[in-house]
Amino acid sequence: MILKKKINWLLQENLTKPTVLEQIKRALNGVDESWETIQIIPFSTSLPPLQNPQAFNIVYGSTTFMLNAYQNSDYRRGVFYDPAVFQMQNYVRQWDSHVLNHQGKLLTFGNIHTLESHPDQKWFVRPNHDSKEFGGRLLSYQELLEWSQRIIPLQLSHLNQDTEIWVASPQNIDKEWRLFIVEDNIVSACRYQEKGVLSINRFDVPAALLDFVEARIQAYHLYPVYVLDVALVSGIYKIIECNCFNGTGFYDHEVEKVVGAINGLVRSI
Repeated sequence: MILKKKINWLLQENLTKPTVLEQIKRALNGVDESWETIQIIPFSTSLPPLQNPQAFNIVYGSTTFMLNAYQNSDYRRGVFYDPAVFQMQNYVRQWDSHVLNHQGKLLTFGNIHTLESHPDQKWFVRPNHDSKEFGGRLLSYQELLEWSQRIIPLQLSHLNQDTEIWVASPQNIDKEWRLFIVEDNIVSACRYQEKGVLSINRFDVPAALLDFVEARIQAYHLYPVYVLDVALVSGIYKIIECNCFNGTGFYDHEVEKVVGAINGLVRSI
C-alpha cells in the first residue's frame, strides 16, 4: 500500500550532533518528506503538540526524547521501540551464547547484595532495558554495593530498588561496531572502538562480521528498525546489545542510506 501521508522527521536540535542533523535534513528531499527541529527540555517528560499530526512523524534525538515520545500516544507511532523486546534478558533468550554477556545475571538494583562475590571481584553492570538509566560500568562488588546503598534511599524514579540490571563478568574486547538494521537488512556499519579507545572507521567492516550479523538476523527478527552493537573478543564476534534507533547516535555511518531505508519501510506500512 502506498503511504499517502507525508513522512515528517522530528529532529531534536539540542543534544544532537549538528553534523548528523544536517545529514538527515539533506536526505529528506522527497516530495513526501519533510523535517522540523524540536527542543527537548532536559529531565522533563513534556512534549510540544505535533505541528503536523496527519504526517507519519519519526522521532530522532536523545534517549529522553525517545522514551517520552514512546509514552505519548500522539508521538508513539514514530518510535521503533518495545520495552519487552529491547532488553538484555530477551537478547540472551533469543541469541544465547552469541551475546557477549550471556552468562550474566538479571537482578534488581535492590538485590545486589544477593550476588555471590568477594569484595574486590570486578563486575560489569548495565541496565537490563534500553532506557539508559545509567551507563554500563565496571565496578568491584564492594563499589557496586556501596553505590546501590547510596542511590536507593533517594527513591529516584529512573533508578531505584526495582530497576532491573544485568551483571556479568568483564571481558576484554578487541573491537566494536555499530550496525543499523532495517527490515532485516544491514543498511550501514561502522567500527567505533578498538582496544577500549574510540576509533571510528566505516571501512573496517569484515565480511565475517557481516556474516555473523546476517545469521543472527535470520535466527531472530527483533524489530523492523533497530541498531546492533557487536564486539570482537578473542577472534569471536558477539552481540553487545541492541538499541532503539530513535535514540541512538551515528558514527561515520551512511546516514542518508539509513534515513532512506526507514522512509521506505514507512511507505510500505
